[in-house]
Amino acid sequence: MGRRKVTKYQKFKVLTLLQAGLTYQEIRNTLGVSNGCISNIAKKEKLNLPLENRPGQGRKKSTTPKEDRHLIMLMKKNRRKTSRQLASRWNLSNGKSISLRTVRRRLFNAGYKSYTTKWKPYRKPHHRSARLRFARKYSTWSFNEWKNVIFSDESHFEVFNRKNRSFVRRLPSEADQPFNFQPRVQGGGGSVSVWGVMTAKGVGPLAFYDGRMNGPNYIDVIKPQLLPYIKKNFDSNSSWHYVQDNAPCHKKYMGYHRYKAHFNYHPTTVDELQQLILKLRTEIPVETCQNLVQSISRRLETCIRVKGNTPSKY
Repeated sequence: MGRRKVTKYQKFKVLTLLQAGLTYQEIRNTLGVSNGCISNIAKKEKLNLPLENRPGQGRKKSTTPKEDRHLIMLMKKNRRKTSRQLASRWNLSNGKSISLRTVRRRLFNAGYKSYTTKWKPYRKPHHRSARLRFARKYSTWSFNEWKNVIFSDESHFEVFNRKNRSFVRRLPSEADQPFNFQPRVQGGGGSVSVWGVMTAKGVGPLAFYDGRMNGPNYIDVIKPQLLPYIKKNFDSNSSWHYVQDNAPCHKKYMGYHRYKAHFNYHPTTVDELQQLILKLRTEIPVETCQNLVQSISRRLETCIRVKGNTPSKY
């Protein structure tokens, strides 16, 4: 049997079984402890000694609490450093030879886990200033004002070459098996570009377009879709606002990635991709749109708190 610590509760169970008249072999088979452990418990009971383990037993940690805090400090200086890089710096500072597993274990015990970094647009100083001005200007708006805003955006989808990461579970010896590879074709196997709007009332029209989005093409896309939608939903409301991003080419990524993780069906042609986009769009409930519009006040408060910078939830 391997050497492991026997808890105080287990020792009391051993003592109870001894007092009940069970043999060492019966207790060993029942509780999974060694004969030596049972014998030591019996001796302690006979000598009226405490059953708790003496302090200081077991192998000592290879690092001190001060060295562990130093590792956390090294990690916080650059949170993208690998375990090997941290171990190298850590060993230089304390003169020890610490393994990579020890580095990972110390970080994990301190609550630090490894996550995939999130992608956000790069914000230059004038971008942050503009975001901050916008947030301060509209931070006092209520839901009744935001529900009159028409939010629009464009997005681009490819049939095969999707940009989301995929994972596969395998054994080390299965590295070359077919299930490890994700198909990728030249040009993405066809693509679809869409423009759409949403309000607190729900999703609006969705238009497909070809080629790059420029000024003339943008007008041609939204004119037959947006004007009828406004007349239908805001005909008696003269305070509606149409909102679009300021990027010249309109590359801002929509929230579509929230849904594609739930796909059970993957399109293989452009037509199938268009039908899937339309189907998923019709399944977006009105409550989702209302929650998004209601969250704008919180988003603006967050933008003000981080002074228009990118590192924020929104």
